[in-house]
Amino acid sequence: MSRLDCEICKKTKSFPEALYCNECQKPVLFESNLDFVECPVCGCEHFYRKKDFNQAVGCIVILIGALLVPWTYGISLLVLSIIDYLLYRRVKDSVECYKCKSEFKDVIVPDRLTPFDHHIAELYELPE
Repeated sequence: MSRLDCEICKKTKSFPEALYCNECQKPVLFESNLDFVECPVCGCEHFYRKKDFNQAVGCIVILIGALLVPWTYGISLLVLSIIDYLLYRRVKDSVECYKCKSEFKDVIVPDRLTPFDHHIAELYELPE
């Protein structure tokens, strides 16, 4: 089941429920097959692919390896880095909109989408 993280109300909806968000009353109009030409939430045309991987988990794994270094002579870093890499490879990609930060999970990610680009992200940053 595909999911959408609504950045307006911070709720996660499955696609049949995500056609309209009841919490924030923001209509999200899209078909069940997304082509990611235009964001169904904000209309932005820029998306990026990313791993749907909890970065905190990856950091904790490496931190545990770092804490064990004095007793394992650095081997723990190597072992836990390999474990982290294998976890990372198993995790699916998701798609995120640069403008509204809506995240589309469990969808087919088009090959044309590239990883995060800081230059494109700067175009959508709000001036202070």
